[in-house]
Amino acid sequence: MTDWLEIIGKIQTGVLSPSTSYGAYLVMKVTERAYGLDLVPAETWIKVGNGEKKTKKSYLSCLDNKKQQMAKKDEIFGYYRREPEMREDGWMEIELGEFETGRERNEEVVMSLTEVKGYQLKGGIVIDGIEVRPKPQKVSC
Repeated sequence: MTDWLEIIGKIQTGVLSPSTSYGAYLVMKVTERAYGLDLVPAETWIKVGNGEKKTKKSYLSCLDNKKQQMAKKDEIFGYYRREPEMREDGWMEIELGEFETGRERNEEVVMSLTEVKGYQLKGGIVIDGIEVRPKPQKVSC
């Protein structure tokens, strides 16, 4: 259990394919007895080289049925709750952000998930790692 969660990953663009859009994903599981993961959103961000941080917010677990009913009210007011998505392999993932590689530059990509503002205890999360993979190409008409 902890009240401070900070996960940081780094990769060099030189080991990735040039001129490609990538997504970085935190791969995780939440145990049945998890707690404190759905109260305060975590901040996710990604930064390439000296570029600007691209920041988003995401919860670390999905709401149970009772809490989902309360959250539906927030959607009416334009609030969208980002949560982990289930993968085919049984793990869940949260997109930390996306970035593009240049043609020949070798820059450092830093990706992060932090939840340090809530100060409530958290437990029951299992982290597999951060996965960086190409984003599907968008097809235009």
